[in-house]
Amino acid sequence: MTSDERPDVQAGMDPLGDIVLTVRGDGNGSAPDYELPPTVPLAKAAEVLDMDPADALVQAREGLFPERVIDVGDEPGVKFSVPVAPLIRRVGLDRVREVLRPAE
Repeated sequence: MTSDERPDVQAGMDPLGDIVLTVRGDGNGSAPDYELPPTVPLAKAAEVLDMDPADALVQAREGLFPERVIDVGDEPGVKFSVPVAPLIRRVGLDRVREVLRPAE
């Protein structure tokens, strides 16, 4: 997907019934469609943003992480997830795919 393409990101269901983000190119390019998870662990989001995971955790706890974080788990402030759609908007689909779906 080129930098001038605007992907369409929607929620969908995969064949196993799991919720996924369905990412489609804008129709002007030859980019294929992708399915990505709706959220990723904070460490993966930090990798997408080229951040140190320890720094990302500190920023998330202080409310300073560059994207919205979701506090998950039984112990508040210990485990976080980050929505994927804002990451796509911030760094682009190619970077998100590079981290979340490494070449096979």
